[in-house]
Amino acid sequence: MKKLSLVMIAKNEESNLKRCLDSVKNIVNEIVIVDTGSTDKTKDIALEFNSKIYDYKWDNNFSNARNYALSHSTGDWNLILDADEFITNINLDKIHKFINSNNKSIGRVKRIDLFKQDGEIRKSSAFISRLAPKGIYFTGSIHEQLDCDYPRKIVDIELDHDGYLYANKFDRNIILILEELKGDANNSYLLYQAAKTYYCNQMYKEASPYFDRFYENFNYSTDAFSKDGLVLYLYNVIKTNELEKGLKVIENYFDVMNEYCDFYFVCGVYFTELVSSNPEKYMFYFDNIELCYLNALQFGESTDSDSVEGTGSYLAEFNLGVFYELTGNIDKAVQFYTLSYDHGYLNAIGRLKALQS
Repeated sequence: MKKLSLVMIAKNEESNLKRCLDSVKNIVNEIVIVDTGSTDKTKDIALEFNSKIYDYKWDNNFSNARNYALSHSTGDWNLILDADEFITNINLDKIHKFINSNNKSIGRVKRIDLFKQDGEIRKSSAFISRLAPKGIYFTGSIHEQLDCDYPRKIVDIELDHDGYLYANKFDRNIILILEELKGDANNSYLLYQAAKTYYCNQMYKEASPYFDRFYENFNYSTDAFSKDGLVLYLYNVIKTNELEKGLKVIENYFDVMNEYCDFYFVCGVYFTELVSSNPEKYMFYFDNIELCYLNALQFGESTDSDSVEGTGSYLAEFNLGVFYELTGNIDKAVQFYTLSYDHGYLNAIGRLKALQS
């Protein structure tokens, strides 16, 4: 039986660490934590779980710190987590089979991220490479990636992550990303991360040039982040009212982004904004609103791609309800508001009550 280690870097994580370690203590054979300068009770909590703790002087490079932690692991395989993540679901039998049957694959776990959007707390899912055999290390000062060409395979581990709700790491992150871009100005991944970092901090004008450069440099066939990048690009052109850019993106990628509900959903949002901005000029695209949301529902929630929860179900149903209500088709509006509410989307009940009063 091969040995599995938890490997983590942490700093001032006393509010998160216990939850994380509780979720993994019966899964791994050892816990390795590298502390990068905590002044709270992070180390005390780690010791409660018999963790091996090592100090590391922070040098503004996440890969260096993670690799230092990996160098102290004695496991055959390493599970890499952050303190604000915790395991919510795992199939131990399948994980043991995975790590005992090969050592030339990377495991991709499903992470559920909680974030705020339009005044609501929403969830998005991402598949990230976090289970690696011994000897595999990271590269990149931030948004670091495992430096290995082994095939990536989805494994039966799910994480929840709420760090985006309670911590603003914008200043630290953007400085590191922009510094890396100085030496690699056309790196599509770094451009995507810069754009996304500005976007998530609601700095849409600042994000715009980085989205433009990402779009000029990315390779749809090889860049795993390209789908998310294109979706966020469309949301950003809506926020900045650069709507003409969106037409080119949709024209070029509508057919190849098939079966991806998030893309159809954002296209529905986009065409709504486009037509509203100038009905006389853009009324030709009016029917696309309904088509896009129906396509999102047809393909349903993504199970193997990064996705925002609801874009293939209750959010698309709600937006279709709005569409039909505004166009006077009240029966269909009630139908889709009801479907949305049945999926648990509470905003739909307000519209139902208004229509049925």
